[in-house]
Amino acid sequence: MTIEELIDLQEAGSRARVLGLKAHENPYLAAPRMPTGDTSALGDWLARHDAWKFGWEAEDASREGMIVTHFKELISIAKRGALDA
Repeated sequence: MTIEELIDLQEAGSRARVLGLKAHENPYLAAPRMPTGDTSALGDWLARHDAWKFGWEAEDASREGMIVTHFKELISIAKRGALDA
């Protein structure tokens, strides 16, 4: 996935939140888009799912006035993951 695709997916997630869709309406959770048996496709699917979700969550946090808290939580999770590695 290119950086442009990543940004497009994040923007799509953000737009979905603006339009009132719920997080569980992530299009990458739809059965036709779910990976089946191909482990190389799993990584790509997960990256796309997460990019859309990130955009949705960032927009949701900004609407609730929680954007700073949202990003602090993401940084904290990333730091914990780095320590576990």
